[in-house]
Amino acid sequence: MPDNSKEDASNTKSSKPHENIKTTGASKPSLPREEPKKALKPPADVAQDEFKTLQRALEDEKSKSKQCLDRMKYLQADFENSVKRLRREAEEAPKLGNEQLVIRLLDVVENLERAIEAGEKIDEKSELITGVKMISKQLDGILRQEGLERISAEGEKFNPVLHEALAQKETKEKAEGTVLKEIRRGYMLRGKILRPSKVEVAKTPSPSEQP
Repeated sequence: MPDNSKEDASNTKSSKPHENIKTTGASKPSLPREEPKKALKPPADVAQDEFKTLQRALEDEKSKSKQCLDRMKYLQADFENSVKRLRREAEEAPKLGNEQLVIRLLDVVENLERAIEAGEKIDEKSELITGVKMISKQLDGILRQEGLERISAEGEKFNPVLHEALAQKETKEKAEGTVLKEIRRGYMLRGKILRPSKVEVAKTPSPSEQP
């Protein structure tokens, strides 16, 4: 019979688990790296930063409030000016209507005066001329009550605001710039010029024409 004792012995040796396993060097697990800790500000510095932030916010709000207040003041002033303008226009509306009426009546007044002058030139003494004079005087009084004034011209110093020079006349009898003649009468209504007087103005003769 074959001797199996040696095979059994060899099998018995190979069956030991620790004899065939190779040991390997296993790495140890690494711990998470710690982040460097930030340096904390002292409480006093933190409070100072917060104070500055609040102070800037407060200044911004003050600036916005001032802008809003200025805007409101501007709008209020503009509104008040608009109300005053509307009131003034409402008060002046009747006066402007009267002004246009007065301007239209000036032609009537001057036509009556021309009629009276023509009657006096022909030595007309009829009741018609007398009646026209009465009407002219009555109309003149009504217009004066409305604030109509005649602009003084003849013999006055020429005023470009009140007078309009249509002609110049050389003369030594009057100083240069003196109104010699009123060509068309001027009028004012409550201090406002309706139309300037059209006049002839004195001028000093040139040296070559003097004797």
